[in-house]
Amino acid sequence: MHNVIGHDWAVQWLRETLVNDQVRHAYCITGPANVGKMTLALGFGRALLCTAADPARRPCEACAACHKTAGGFHPDLRVIAPPADASALSVEMMRESVVREAALSPLVGQRKVFIIAQMHLATTAAANALLKTLEEPPAAVVIILLSDRGDALLPTLVSRCQVVSLRPAPQELIEQHLRTHHDLTAAEATLLARLSNGRLGYAKQMAADRAAWEQRRQQLDDLAGLLTASRVDRLTYAANLAGHADLVAATLHTWQSWWRDVWLCQHGAAAHAINVDRTALLTAQAQRLSAAQTRASLQMVRRTAQLLDSNVNVRLALDVLLLRLPRLLIH
Repeated sequence: MHNVIGHDWAVQWLRETLVNDQVRHAYCITGPANVGKMTLALGFGRALLCTAADPARRPCEACAACHKTAGGFHPDLRVIAPPADASALSVEMMRESVVREAALSPLVGQRKVFIIAQMHLATTAAANALLKTLEEPPAAVVIILLSDRGDALLPTLVSRCQVVSLRPAPQELIEQHLRTHHDLTAAEATLLARLSNGRLGYAKQMAADRAAWEQRRQQLDDLAGLLTASRVDRLTYAANLAGHADLVAATLHTWQSWWRDVWLCQHGAAAHAINVDRTALLTAQAQRLSAAQTRASLQMVRRTAQLLDSNVNVRLALDVLLLRLPRLLIH
């Protein structure tokens, strides 16, 4: 579990359960998206299947089991997740990939490990199917549930698991990792560490995806332009954005970070801003807008993002948002 960063306490606790032969049949690892849940689960799964004599050294990276888990082809380590084109984890997948397989003996080792990603997307029927297995767990099986939203899981399911709640990693730790392992300038590492909000997985994805950097730049440029745009131009932009459904959520997320930063600047907390590559514009907008305007803008963007999760009319929601944002006169 050496590659788990920012969650030393969780690594140490899981390692102790292994050393003391107190491994539970089921674990539930919760925390924000990209915070490191899968990395921790895979590390623990590899340790469970490692055959090194000393449990404290697992995973040893030298035994046959470690070579197989590192390559992703160990038959007793299964990762289950909803298909990319599906919005839910179905009962059929749960039964075929977990329930039936869990009833069978391990193929090569002493245990079988199942990692179920995005468990909060499981249907009620799927959760209930898994519950039956957790109520009478096979002796050689360890099931690890992963969820961005622990509150969305079936309470009776969670009650049968040992819960491991991951929190965001310190910004300094993420920044140090980015500087060491990625081709970034100091300023870029600082920016990504702040954008990540403690999620190393997100920071690493951004570091490797220059297109995502460009997308963020465009989103912030668009917002700055919209504040001086006419009503007609704002509605035209709303129609354009609504036509690219895959960009709406990310755009609103970026805009939320911006309005948060403006509000912080207005309240003497600019040192905690996220968008540190645009401090001049942040300062200028903080001076030109009232605190009430900034607070209202942040609340409106958040509310719009929440509404879109409820399947409202995207175009209408964006129209309302953009027409209500404050207007700045061009100097």
